[in-house]
Amino acid sequence: MAKRAQPDRAALEIAHRQLCTDTPLDDMLASAALRPIVENVARRHMVRRAKFDVKKLQANDFD
Repeated sequence: MAKRAQPDRAALEIAHRQLCTDTPLDDMLASAALRPIVENVARRHMVRRAKFDVKKLQANDFD
């Protein structure tokens, strides 16, 4: 089974904002129950971010 990609700090912060919680991000990452939630939302963000190609948009290259 392939190992999941670890989300970077930017993706974690965006996921934290999407979750709309008052708990600080570092506290959520320290919690065994909340860490998988934040990481899964961050992984979803990373997939969406990878689909966005700035160079293609700047060149008006529509497929």
